[in-house]
Amino acid sequence: MKDPAALENGPSSGTKMEMYSRLIANGDAPVGVEAYFAREGVDPLRHAFERKPSVHAGMGGMPIATAEAARKLESLRQMPRSGKTAAYIHIPFCRTHCLYCGFFNRRHDPELASAYARSVVAELAMCADDPAVNSGPVHCLYIGGGTPSDLEPEDLAAILRAARRYMPLANDCEITVEARVHGFDDDRIEACLAGGANRFSLGVQSFGTALRQQLGRLASRDEIVERLTRLASYDQAAVVIDLIYGLPGQTLRDWEEDIATFLEIGIDGVDLYQLNVFKGSPLMTAIERGSLPKAADVPEQAEMFARGVELMRAARFSRLSISHWGRSTRERNLYNLLVKGRGHCLAAGAGAGGNLFDHFMFNDNDVERYMAAVAAGEKPVAMMAAPPKDVWLNKGITAGLERLSLDLRSLGRDVGRDLEQVYGRLLAQWESAGLLRQTDGWIELTLAGQFWEVNLAQFMIDFFKRFGALTEDTHAVQ
Repeated sequence: MKDPAALENGPSSGTKMEMYSRLIANGDAPVGVEAYFAREGVDPLRHAFERKPSVHAGMGGMPIATAEAARKLESLRQMPRSGKTAAYIHIPFCRTHCLYCGFFNRRHDPELASAYARSVVAELAMCADDPAVNSGPVHCLYIGGGTPSDLEPEDLAAILRAARRYMPLANDCEITVEARVHGFDDDRIEACLAGGANRFSLGVQSFGTALRQQLGRLASRDEIVERLTRLASYDQAAVVIDLIYGLPGQTLRDWEEDIATFLEIGIDGVDLYQLNVFKGSPLMTAIERGSLPKAADVPEQAEMFARGVELMRAARFSRLSISHWGRSTRERNLYNLLVKGRGHCLAAGAGAGGNLFDHFMFNDNDVERYMAAVAAGEKPVAMMAAPPKDVWLNKGITAGLERLSLDLRSLGRDVGRDLEQVYGRLLAQWESAGLLRQTDGWIELTLAGQFWEVNLAQFMIDFFKRFGALTEDTHAVQ
């Protein structure tokens, strides 16, 4: 085995490429390449890797100091944007803290929530004349949380009106309001529809009443079915839900019944998500204390994933991403697809995350500090990261694999590298392990590869960062 550091400090890039190619041909790649390999001789769906490294593949980036971040953001705000653009508005309040949630911020307080809604409107107005905002259409808007549907009807309507007034929403803009079944009454639904919402996303997680309530969800199965049926009856917006597999005490039969109930209701789409037990979350604490059974392990979750795919295919749903399924062309899932690709994301609200010109940023998540900053006429950015040099490669990988296949040859042309050569041995090993198939420069994920997609995306990003320079023959990735 050769030390990659020795190659880095040795001959010119052209010679390094030739040396690396010979190493691959001889089966003697640099030390560490095997760390990205999948297990062989096992069921790849259940055992290709020991675990998943994260919920989403991380792209990296260099943190920018807070004072400098404010100045950088002011500069970015003056730059006209182009290309696909999403927008995100964050509502940080929840009536309860669901055990599985690692993102709880503030318990709902009606008076504070109304004042907060006014601050969101003020932030949108403050940025309306920015070239980064008004220079091109916004193709999707997602109002998430937290629990946006906990806001009073007039506050929901005010935020939606402000979004339409202060952002150049495209004629076909997908406008999503995230909601919780409990408390999402007709007045709130109608306020959202009057404000232009054309998509509702509800976090059902499971229809099983006992399973839901042990996790802090309030509505029963019958209440959920009634409210979803009522929401769909307006026939003015797509209605989609989240379901989670791998919950404590959830059996494969429970999971099948959840999907069957969804199919019976007849709404437009569903996300089938794997449970992630966040360190320090109430769910992990409850499991550690023995008040809840353990969550499903990775092989059990893999079986649930595969069964979900089987049932959705049998129902003839369209596969829009690894997790998301649509009944018809009414459901597009634009926001989730755009934010994982190369587009911009305009952000408003405490804790909202966005992306401008490949700079990732988050607003201050403290509600009072956020409101004070907006009142002072300041954009309340709390964190920003400059893009890594390989950002377009990274985004191309994540966006492609999220849709189950990747045109590696075309991506290579985009970034000026022969990616088939860069990833040759790694992809060959993954293909041998049963995670993907390669055809004419395309990577297509198998069922097992789909379950382990986050591993493959993260490992491809990390692999290039570590070994890409060894195969560089012309110039760095832009």
